[in-house]
Amino acid sequence: MKEDTAELYRQREKRVNDAIALRVPDRVPIEVLFGFFPAKYSGMTIEEVMYDPDKLFDAQLKVLLEFQPDMDQAPFAIRLLGPLLEALDFKQLKWPGHGMTTDHTYQFVEGEYMTADEYDHFLLDPSDFMVRKYWPRVCGNLKGLEKLAPLHGVITYYMGFNLSIAPFSLPEVAEALAAMEKAGAEAARIAAHSRRYTQKAKEEGFPMQTGAITQAPFDTLGDFFRGTKGIMLDMYRRSDKLIQACEKLLPFMFEMAANATKVSGNPRVFIPIHKGLDGFMSLEQFKRFYWPTLRELMVALIKEGCNP
Repeated sequence: MKEDTAELYRQREKRVNDAIALRVPDRVPIEVLFGFFPAKYSGMTIEEVMYDPDKLFDAQLKVLLEFQPDMDQAPFAIRLLGPLLEALDFKQLKWPGHGMTTDHTYQFVEGEYMTADEYDHFLLDPSDFMVRKYWPRVCGNLKGLEKLAPLHGVITYYMGFNLSIAPFSLPEVAEALAAMEKAGAEAARIAAHSRRYTQKAKEEGFPMQTGAITQAPFDTLGDFFRGTKGIMLDMYRRSDKLIQACEKLLPFMFEMAANATKVSGNPRVFIPIHKGLDGFMSLEQFKRFYWPTLRELMVALIKEGCNP
C-alpha cells in the first residue's frame, strides 16, 4: 500500500469508528450499499455481474474510485451468485435467466418452508431439520437428502451407526452430495474473489464496512422458515414455540457472526432489521418476541469485541 493511500485508509477507518463510538468525527462518514448500481453504471447487465467475477470486480472498483465513499463492501458474496444458485437449483430466489430478465435484480421467494407442525422437529434437532427437511425444499438438487436417516441416529451404538449411513448408497443421495460438492467449489470461488477485492480496495485506501453478517433470531425464523404470514399467526397461535425457536437460533446467529469476524479481522457486524418494525408488530409484541434475543445477540457480540 502506498503511503498516501495508507493514510487515507487510516483516516476513513477512524472516521467510521469515531461515529460508532459516539465521538465527533472529522466529518460525517459516508457508507453506501451500491447493490447492482455498479453494473448499470458500467453498462453491464445484472446477469453479467452475477456470473462473471471479473466484470463484477471492475464494475465495483470503478464505482468505488469515482464516488469515494469512506468504506466499501466486497460484492461477491451477495452478487456473484448465479453459478452457486444453479448448482443447488435454489428455490428461494429468482434471478436473471431463472425467473427474471437479464437486467432485473434477484427477488426473494417467501414461503412457509417450515410448517407449523414442524416446530417440535426444529426444536429437537435444528441441524437434522435443516439437512433432511429444509435444504431439500429450498434446493431442488438436494431433494435426495430427504432419504437420509435422522442425523441424531448416529449417536447410537455401533450397529445403529452402520445402519444409519445406509441411505448414502442411494442414487438420489449421491446426486445431492455431488450438487453440494459443485456448490462448495462455487462458494470457495466467491470467497477467493472477495479476498482479492478486499485487498485491492485496501491498496486504494478503502476499508470494508463489515466483516460479518447475522440476523435477529426472529427475522431468521420469519424470513426463511415460517414466512411473514406464518410467523405473524404464530405470535397468536403458538407463541411459546416461537419464542423457544428464537432462543434455539440465538447461539447459531452469534456463532455465524463471531466466526466470520475472526476470519475477516473486521469486528463490524451487519444486522439487517426486517420484521421488528411498528408496521408489523406492536410495541408489546416487540418486547416479547423480537427484542429479547436480538438484545442477547448484540450483548454477546459486544463482549466478543465486535461492533453490531
